[in-house]
Amino acid sequence: MSALDRFETFMEQLVERSMARLFRSPIQPAEIARRLERAMESHQTIGVRRVIVPSRYQVLLHPDDAALLRPIRGEVEREMATYLIELAEERHFVMLEPPRVALDDDGTVPRRSIQVLVNVEAPADERESTQRFAATPLPIRRAHLALQHAGARRAIAVSATTVTIGRGMHNDIVLDDDRVSRRHAQLRYHARQFWLSDAGSMNGTYVNGAVITELALSDGDTISLGGLELTFHEA
Repeated sequence: MSALDRFETFMEQLVERSMARLFRSPIQPAEIARRLERAMESHQTIGVRRVIVPSRYQVLLHPDDAALLRPIRGEVEREMATYLIELAEERHFVMLEPPRVALDDDGTVPRRSIQVLVNVEAPADERESTQRFAATPLPIRRAHLALQHAGARRAIAVSATTVTIGRGMHNDIVLDDDRVSRRHAQLRYHARQFWLSDAGSMNGTYVNGAVITELALSDGDTISLGGLELTFHEA
């Protein structure tokens, strides 16, 4: 089970215990988790032998949205910190301190919006041996996934450096097919290449007929997500 799947399972149990309070909220914890993931990916510090990511995160919500989460705020903050630990382990990132997530209200944040602030200050002994890279909103190369369905070809643009793929509505690319897991795979742009990794799917992720855990893609590769086929193209 991936870090996000485990986080969502916990939140579902928490919703049941809190009398469905979160169902009334326009801000869902899974969306906050996705924003935290993007913040972590966007603030990497590349060292000689490791990739360091921030350990301090502040989630800002409109006061009305934050009020619905306030009774369970402590549990949500602790679970989000645990989620970040597991996410860092999955990505082979290093945190220099145990992570902390603070949920705060801010009147300047619009309703139904989420802002994540991070502390990217590295300790003094790390500064001389590391180089910080700011994430770009789009990769250097543009890419898309081609899906052939019902006689029609659909081009799905890859519009970020990290894209999640699955049947669940929380994914960046949603594929409504029973063969695809709720969170099936992730497509990431790193070191001038697109990398596809399986996210603990039920039916597996394949490239050109071979099952993969993680693989750098080439133009024209055929991807199978549990049997649903897509073709990877990059310009």
